[in-house]
Amino acid sequence: MAFTPWPYDATLDAVTFTYTQALAHGDWIAHHLDQGVPWEEAFQGTAYSQAVEDELATRVANTPVGTPVYLAITPLNFGRDGLALNWGQTGSEPLMAPWDTRTFDAPEVVAAFSNYALDLVQRFQPACLNFAIEVSELAINDPVAFQEFVTFETAVVANIRAQVPDLPLMISIALKSPNSTASQTIATAMPAAIAPLDWLGVSVYPYAFFEHADKGDPATLPEDWLSQVEELADGRPVAITETGWIAEDLDIPSLSLNVSSDAAKQAAFVAELFRESQALDARLITWFTVADFDDLWNGALGQDPLAQIWRDTGLFDGVQQPRAALEVWDLERTKTLR
Repeated sequence: MAFTPWPYDATLDAVTFTYTQALAHGDWIAHHLDQGVPWEEAFQGTAYSQAVEDELATRVANTPVGTPVYLAITPLNFGRDGLALNWGQTGSEPLMAPWDTRTFDAPEVVAAFSNYALDLVQRFQPACLNFAIEVSELAINDPVAFQEFVTFETAVVANIRAQVPDLPLMISIALKSPNSTASQTIATAMPAAIAPLDWLGVSVYPYAFFEHADKGDPATLPEDWLSQVEELADGRPVAITETGWIAEDLDIPSLSLNVSSDAAKQAAFVAELFRESQALDARLITWFTVADFDDLWNGALGQDPLAQIWRDTGLFDGVQQPRAALEVWDLERTKTLR
């Protein structure tokens, strides 16, 4: 059971609170690095920008020695339709030439990402590595680029295993409504990408990305909302690499999202999540946000509509008070530890 250290605000107090609660209520820390890749530095084997080094050092320093780490990195951009942006001094930066024209299967991309992955494995010493977050979205958004990714993946897996042969490797898929057009595309495309993996990761936020009626009530979830991954996994261990559920109503007109939920429904989803995860014998459950990030959303995130999808999914609310779902989470964790 794990949390990411995504803070509720861009302050030291928020970071401290988040790590403290993540460690108090979880067994692992999930370091989810989706800002991009320092492509040129990774390719050349030179130092990353100071901002990148500071971010990595802060994460390592706040993860106590002996705490298992789930590490997620990705060569995909946040839209999951192309190569990741450059991770540089100002954060996520546009790709500059020649990186802006390189494809996933370009030798330079393979080399740079392999170097980056191995460097971060050395720094974080993870118990498992997800090296392509929600790559199923690429299969939906750009089938040609997805085939280039499969070539990229084969080479990257070989490069990582040559150095750390015992590290479980996975990619993650973003689950959609069972039997939907998107889920059928995933079922057709993904086996080629899953073939060389040890585990299969799952990203699942049904209240936002499924299509059934009354999406804010976990009682209406399709029966196979999570078990649909079993056929794709084909006997591999499954890890819930990220999930969450809103504890407040969600209304984002620009994204045509209007979902009604509350703290009781969030708690009900946590209970359902554990029932289904136990049926799958899942290795890991990562709840993405410790606390609602209203302050971060109103400040540094500039009220970004996309970020609003996850803003109210904390097991602590916007003033850092525990919700009912936290009690359910802790109870299930106690059962697991027994």
